[in-house]
Amino acid sequence: MNLSLKRVELKEGAFKMPNNLEYMIDKSGMMRKDVAERMGIRPETVSRHVNGGLQFSIAQAEQYAMILGCKPQDILFAQSAVSLFGTLDDDIVTPCDPTEGEVSYFVPFPVEEDRVFVKAAHTRPNKKWANDRLYTFNSSCIKKQIVDETSYMKLCIFKVKDNKELRFGVVYPEPGGTYAIGLNGDSHTDSEQGAAPTLIHTEIKRGLDLRWCTPILTCLMQPEMIGVVQKDH
Repeated sequence: MNLSLKRVELKEGAFKMPNNLEYMIDKSGMMRKDVAERMGIRPETVSRHVNGGLQFSIAQAEQYAMILGCKPQDILFAQSAVSLFGTLDDDIVTPCDPTEGEVSYFVPFPVEEDRVFVKAAHTRPNKKWANDRLYTFNSSCIKKQIVDETSYMKLCIFKVKDNKELRFGVVYPEPGGTYAIGLNGDSHTDSEQGAAPTLIHTEIKRGLDLRWCTPILTCLMQPEMIGVVQKDH
């Protein structure tokens, strides 16, 4: 299915992508004819909106949301929300505690099932400007416990064998099956003037045996400005 938007569709605010309208109508307990009556349109139009035969605008999504008691993004996006895997502080990733409930985000573009987010949550004052960035990676390598070869010489999330910490870093393969890691603190620069040298810029760990490793695929610098919204659970 072609999910790209033509220029005229963008101008008119119409989405040529699968939507979640049918699910939200069912969840509300309302009949399509009742929704159509409140929208001021024919039931056949609602059915065409549901099956994608007729695209609806953002304004119409907002109308549907008011009637169905949900948010417009609940209707617009048919794909599953992207789960938050953990938070990043300097180069260390702390996985989310499942006992505290799931956190996930709706995104305004299609995503694969195994994609998850890491959210920047730095505690050092000179890193806080980078907070709330969302990094995306494919979690299948964790399930398979493998080192993805596409990780080489890229920013990755990884786990060293016999070490409980998960980290961000640039991965370099070594002869013999080990790896060198250049640790990365997320901000790409150390803005503390006169600060002592840190691992971020001065030290590379060599001869490491990795349990798993997978590349960071995207970084959403300001997710709220492109329509990323936290899902209500």
